[in-house]
Amino acid sequence: MIVKFTENYIIGEKLSFLISNFLRVRKKTSELVSKLEPEDMIVQSNDFVSPIKWHLGHTTWFFENFILLKKKNYKRFDKSFNYIFNSYYNGIGKYNPKEKRGTINRPLLDHVIKYRKYIDKNITDLLNKKNLTSKIKFLIKLGINHEQQHQELILMDVLNNFFNNPLKPKYLKPKKDKRKSHKQILWKNTTATLFNYGVDDSSFHYDNESPLNSIKINPFELNINFVSNNEWLEFIDNDGYNRPELWLSDGWDFIKKNDIKKPLYWLDNNLKFSFFGVEKIDGSQPVSNISFYEAYAYSRFKKKRLPTEFEIEYFLTQNKKNGNFLENGNFKEITINKKNANENSYGNLWCWTSSNYIPYSGYKSFSEKLSEYNQKFMCNQFVLKGGSYATPKNHIRPTYRNFYYPSDRWQFSGLRLASDLK
Repeated sequence: MIVKFTENYIIGEKLSFLISNFLRVRKKTSELVSKLEPEDMIVQSNDFVSPIKWHLGHTTWFFENFILLKKKNYKRFDKSFNYIFNSYYNGIGKYNPKEKRGTINRPLLDHVIKYRKYIDKNITDLLNKKNLTSKIKFLIKLGINHEQQHQELILMDVLNNFFNNPLKPKYLKPKKDKRKSHKQILWKNTTATLFNYGVDDSSFHYDNESPLNSIKINPFELNINFVSNNEWLEFIDNDGYNRPELWLSDGWDFIKKNDIKKPLYWLDNNLKFSFFGVEKIDGSQPVSNISFYEAYAYSRFKKKRLPTEFEIEYFLTQNKKNGNFLENGNFKEITINKKNANENSYGNLWCWTSSNYIPYSGYKSFSEKLSEYNQKFMCNQFVLKGGSYATPKNHIRPTYRNFYYPSDRWQFSGLRLASDLK
């Protein structure tokens, strides 16, 4: 039976923006998982994947642990959840290792759903009180944005779980779409520019987006559209996965050790797996689910380069925040052509950059136990920018820094090519 969630609460005729945003995001998570059966929610197909039931519990634990436990006389829903649903916060205590999340058949899904309702009730009661401190308001906003991150992770993990099922089940019913033409569309920055990157205002942002710094952006051009499936087939046909001169040493070792010869969800050069099950590869659509190593090798193959995170951030600031986001309901990449190029600067796929994920000059992490949110991951990873078709629109901004290890492929990532202008 399909799991049903009821998370609407009567909290007065007029909802504050913070309350309505909280409930809207929690409801959206419920909508995403409502298409799943209970059996779908306990699967962990790989060590980098988390069971969907765990996501439901963890996002709820975040609100309980960092907000509600600060209240006097608050009663925990279940003390065991602090071990089960803590992700990686060593400062809070021991936690179940990520690779073992799939072993937790208990608590039952119904118990986790009751947990969500319990926390939602307590958070809305808290938000209905007067004189909330600015710190509590910030923590609520952080919890909302944290859950939006997990909405994308839920979709990433659902796709991987279904892909590894030999029956290759569908998450959604197939759509019939007209195939569109794909042509390279260039955006150019023709003069050297002193660019202020990062955040220096009071708007919500993660600690890794600040403080404000400056960098010189030299003239460059960028392909607005992502590299397409047809273009990737050309890379394969030209033996791109067997030409060591194109690859970083670590990347070469990685693809050979793991026998990687194509993007993650390609079954062969004609078929791929998606949220709609097994379908023909649309050559005009952007190639997705590729690692940094593959993106780098392809840029060498085309005698171009990956853009820096500062170039992409500058590009995003020059365009409106329009694109293929979670709200569009496409659940896949779309083809960008001349007609829709100006409307697709954001979204579609996370864009790999050549920038290492390191702190900005003057960086200060979130305080106390939340210092582990971003800071401890600032090593051996690369920055991705712009959002994807699974990213909520109000979650993304030009300064947003996503980050993954160079070998990661299960996130919705693609590449745009850049080159220097003389």
